[in-house]
Amino acid sequence: MRTKKLIVLLLTLTLILTGFTGCGGGGKSESGGGEASGEPITLRLASDAPLEHIATGLNEEACKLVEERTDGRVKIEYFPASQLGGYETVYEEIVRGTIDLGQITIPDALDPKLGAAYVPYYAKSFDEAKVLFAPDSWMAQQLGQLTEQNGVKFLGTVLEGFIGMGFVKEPSDMFTPGTNKKVKTRSPAMATFRVAQEDLGFSPITVPYAEVPTAIQTKVVDGWVGGTPNINYAWVGQVIKYMYVNYIHAEATSYVVSEKTLAKLSPEDAQTLIEVFQEQSRKSFDLAQENEENFKKKLADDYGVKVIEFTPEQIDAYANFVRETSWPKLEELLGKDFMDGMRAEVAKLESAQ
Repeated sequence: MRTKKLIVLLLTLTLILTGFTGCGGGGKSESGGGEASGEPITLRLASDAPLEHIATGLNEEACKLVEERTDGRVKIEYFPASQLGGYETVYEEIVRGTIDLGQITIPDALDPKLGAAYVPYYAKSFDEAKVLFAPDSWMAQQLGQLTEQNGVKFLGTVLEGFIGMGFVKEPSDMFTPGTNKKVKTRSPAMATFRVAQEDLGFSPITVPYAEVPTAIQTKVVDGWVGGTPNINYAWVGQVIKYMYVNYIHAEATSYVVSEKTLAKLSPEDAQTLIEVFQEQSRKSFDLAQENEENFKKKLADDYGVKVIEFTPEQIDAYANFVRETSWPKLEELLGKDFMDGMRAEVAKLESAQ
């Protein structure tokens, strides 16, 4: 009998001690830790970029830099390849604070101006993009004001390269803007793409991104606009025969962070996080240019694609035509004041050159 009582007493003491251990400050908080718990805060960074992509390298490095510079107080888990959902879903979750950071295309459903980075020929070279899309640029300030309304802080643009055009057959009179090119191009539904395609003389057809290779193979379209040399290589390199490098759109995704996430951090750690992602934004411009040269060569060497590069004069002809013909049509979507702001930035840049 005494033995049974002793066993019961020992079990009771064990349960009491276990309860005290679990109620201490050592467990993770709902926000993933923090100064109060003495544990690091773990944040989640979502991206559409595949594993072998320029943005993934930048993002993985950013995670390491934030952890190093905060002495381990802030850690970031990286989820590439749309593991946490498409960019529309990710942005909604960032607004709510359930996903902390994103390197994504900001969806323009809330405001068409959020898609302004894809206005054709806003920048027509990597040197121009370094100025027009810099973290302290007019465009960055405009996007920042728009995302701020959703409780999201804009941190900077990730330049992944410049979008060109890939085809299975040569368009007619390709270097003259406005003439009938006699080809059907896959175009995103966004007006910033479609309007310019129509004006330049292509016949744009909206096809979902996932269906592009099949659409080209089955001759629904003759080619597409929507991919850098890197993406053309990875996505349709075995399908297309011609790649025109005409710098029609900057492939410019964005770094964004939830204001709710920043509020979890100390002011010092929040500033560190902001600075790291702004650094990676700037770094993307040089890396994108190196990446573009590499994949133009790989398209030719690995798949036999004929890569045709527009001369500066041919790029200017396209750019001047689009700015004069297509930009006024985009005023209905983006507003005249906003488009005038873009014109002013372009004029300022050109006068400084």
